[in-house]
Amino acid sequence: MKHYVVQKDQTNRDAVQPMAKRVRNIEVVLQRPEDKATVEPIMSFYRALNRLIEAHTYVVNLRILAEDKVGEPLYWTGRSVIFWGDHEQTWHPIGSERLWVAQVLNLAPRTVLVGGAVMLLMLAGGSGRKLGAVHPGFQAGAAEQGLESCGTSTHLSATGRLHSANSRISSLRLLARFVSIDHGEHIADVLRKYIGLEEPTRGGESQVVNRLVRRSGGDELVIHTLKTMLETIEEPLSISELSKVVGTSTRQLQRRYLCKTGTKLLDTYKELRLERVHCLLRHTDLPFSEVAIATGFSSRVAMSRAFFKHYRSKPEDSRKQRYFGNLDI
Repeated sequence: MKHYVVQKDQTNRDAVQPMAKRVRNIEVVLQRPEDKATVEPIMSFYRALNRLIEAHTYVVNLRILAEDKVGEPLYWTGRSVIFWGDHEQTWHPIGSERLWVAQVLNLAPRTVLVGGAVMLLMLAGGSGRKLGAVHPGFQAGAAEQGLESCGTSTHLSATGRLHSANSRISSLRLLARFVSIDHGEHIADVLRKYIGLEEPTRGGESQVVNRLVRRSGGDELVIHTLKTMLETIEEPLSISELSKVVGTSTRQLQRRYLCKTGTKLLDTYKELRLERVHCLLRHTDLPFSEVAIATGFSSRVAMSRAFFKHYRSKPEDSRKQRYFGNLDI
């Protein structure tokens, strides 16, 4: 196994020693020794990440499939594994290689299957359906093996363990998502810009709106009402003003909305505003007072009170996640 330590430049060796770093190992598994020449994108990714963070150093270890022993469970604690496939050849290990892969998949806390390596999902334990990011060229073979395509270029597993990307390029976007989870949106945003990945979307779709539209069965009045609410979060409308905009009476709007969604109009308005607060705290550097103004709250105190009541956490915690993620909180 070959080790690559990608860490910060140390041009001033006489400077004050930095805080102790937490080493995080990335195990990159290759099918053949000649594939080593293809790992430069991963090396560049973690080299850039190590320049941006201080408390962690990422070490990239290259492994050839089944060349070394799997090792004890303790060895895999905190390690991430990347099975570095391509979009030309599927992975179908047999014999000892198959056993080796199955053991790694079940021991590693976070695994990424890239390109043709997505077929290794069939070796993972569990009886549920196998879902992954399957390259178009592999979809027929995947279906025959019982592997279901998620229909997108990356798949972030809900369990947090077995993830996939349909190509080496898309795998970098998935790795950037892990940076967001581990170190916060701020570092992930800076990293994406630094290495040339596409910029993340700002705000994204409202999960509140998606949930209520589905619950209403796609009711046109509900959709129009929710759209109007989203457009007026900074200066919320009264119920009578809202009813005029959507073209119905106040009483009819309240009754129909409650009947279709099971939720009151004012409760939805507040939930949408708090969702926007959460988004602005996680994805922007706006001061708390400006976040309050942008979401229709009379003051930072009023916003913080409503935020805590809804999310059971302080706005400060969401802002910290932007800069520090989950590993340091």
